Amino acid sequence: MSLKMKRLERNNYLFENGLKITLGNDIVVKYNLKGREELSDREYSEVLELAALSTSYYYLAKRDYSKKELFDKLYQRYREKDIILKVLNLLESKEYIDDYEFALSYIKYRKGSKKKIEYELYQKGITREIINEVMGEFDESDELEREWKKLGDRDISKKIASLMRKGFSYDKIKKIMNRGE
Repeated sequence: MSLKMKRLERNNYLFENGLKITLGNDIVVKYNLKGREELSDREYSEVLELAALSTSYYYLAKRDYSKKELFDKLYQRYREKDIILKVLNLLESKEYIDDYEFALSYIKYRKGSKKKIEYELYQKGITREIINEVMGEFDESDELEREWKKLGDRDISKKIASLMRKGFSYDKIKKIMNRGE
């Protein structure tokens, strides 16, 4: 079988399945795409895999991603689950993505309560096991104290409400208040 494609402009291609992507010059040259109107299924898969891999490198050069975040970004663009999973497995084997390292880095630079950070990590696709392991070393008391001081001379009830909205527990806030007295 083959898949029809149309070159729109420069290196932008529209495939008959509705996928519109921009391909790097290396891919265009390797598969001689400028003069072609069809690709075999195998060639289509290879082209998409190379494009997804290239896009992954671009994203990862900017910041770290969890596996789920990167999957979501690639799926939005390429819509081929099997190809994306193959690319992600390759990136994992080369240690370009690692959910454990991502979680460690995330909690190191992220501000907020333990509960809030756990929730954010879960939203990013980090497993409960990894979250529990990295959060075991997390101490939110320094962050809570910093937030308490940042709120300054505001009314105590407003400070408490603000900190509780940020995910800090009332018991821990109470301990910080008692230390200050």
